[in-house]
Amino acid sequence: MSYRQQSVTLDLDTDVTHQCSLHHTRDEHIIGIIEFTKSSYALKWGDLEYFRRRTEEFSVMPFPDCINAMIIDIRQVNAFLDNDVPILPWRLLEEECPVRLVVPQERLEHYIGFFEPTWLTTDLDNAIFELREFMDMFVH
Repeated sequence: MSYRQQSVTLDLDTDVTHQCSLHHTRDEHIIGIIEFTKSSYALKWGDLEYFRRRTEEFSVMPFPDCINAMIIDIRQVNAFLDNDVPILPWRLLEEECPVRLVVPQERLEHYIGFFEPTWLTTDLDNAIFELREFMDMFVH
């Protein structure tokens, strides 16, 4: 007897794109930087799942070690996100790794209502500087 199988795809219906980079601190801590872009203003389930999948997989990729901190840049996301959007990787939160969320200046007050204010910044260079200072201060 053969069992019926239905073909499915893991592709997501979304217009969200991303770009990743790494930054190494003086003491060789790895900061992962992921920048999302979304031109439309409406969020769909596929968009939310895309955010979750990409941040989760980026947080556990070995480069040669997993990242110790993450910067999530959503300045190019036109839709408003809230704390229901699974954008923060669970591994980093459980291990209390530092996270920064880079948001547009004009939306900073909106995001303060949903995310931890200490995680928020409007400048990528400032986010890198803060994480470098925090992660390297224990040795020097």
